[in-house]
Amino acid sequence: MRIVAPLPYKGQRMRIYHLFRDAPFDADHIELMSSAFEDVSKQLRLGRREDAIRDIVAKAILECAQRGIRDPIEMRKCARGVLQIA
Repeated sequence: MRIVAPLPYKGQRMRIYHLFRDAPFDADHIELMSSAFEDVSKQLRLGRREDAIRDIVAKAILECAQRGIRDPIEMRKCARGVLQIA
């Protein structure tokens, strides 16, 4: 079953849902995206601030999810690749 992400899903740590609310992902994929977003944000030392830089990271995660990536490690690698960071 596929759902459209509404407001933050259980366990979603960051308020990035506005960037993928109209994209169809199941609940597990949303959780994976949120976790990858959190991990990449920590690696970049972005903290918990809400700003354009975090939106860029979230959009990179979304791009990877739209490619069908569902493995957490691959999602993080993909996002870093989209952002062109090691």
